[in-house]
Amino acid sequence: MKDKITKDQFFNSSASLIQDVTRQFIFPHILKNQSYLVNHLSSQDVDGFTYDDIENLYMTDQQIIEDLGLSNEEITAHMLDDYRYENPKEPLEWYLVSQWFLDRIKEMNEPYIENSYGTYWGRQCSGQSIYLDYDIQELAYHHAYDERLYKADVVNINDFKEVADESL
Repeated sequence: MKDKITKDQFFNSSASLIQDVTRQFIFPHILKNQSYLVNHLSSQDVDGFTYDDIENLYMTDQQIIEDLGLSNEEITAHMLDDYRYENPKEPLEWYLVSQWFLDRIKEMNEPYIENSYGTYWGRQCSGQSIYLDYDIQELAYHHAYDERLYKADVVNINDFKEVADESL
C-alpha cells in the first residue's frame, strides 16, 4: 500500500492540483446552491428554516480563544459568552449537501440546517468557488482517495544493479 503524502506536501503542491483534487472530491457532495430558496423560506418564517433552526451558529470556546488570540487563563466565561453572542456566524450561501458532507460540516462546527426538506450547509463566504476554501481543501486532503495524494512507488536502480551485473 502506498503512503499518503503529508498535509504540508499537499498544501505546498501546485494550486491546480489542490483545486482539482478538491473539486473532484466535493462534486458528489455539494448537490445544489439553494441560497435563494433557504433565504426566501427563512424570510417567510417557514418551520425548519427560521434563524432558530440554524445549528452551529456560534463559535466554540476554542474558536473564540483563537480568534481573540488569548490563552485559556486570560479569558473568562463572561468574555466568551459576550463574544459568542455578539459575533454569530453569518451564512452567506446555502447548499443542499449529502449526509456524509453534513456529518463533516458538523465536525467542523459549520452552520447548517437539517430538516425534513433536506440538509443544508450555511457557507460563510461568497464570491469564490467552494474548492478554493481552505477548510474544504483540508477536508479533501483527509478524505479523498485520489491517487495523486499517494507517494509514487519509486524503484531504486541500485537495488537491481547486482542482478544486472550477473546477467552480463
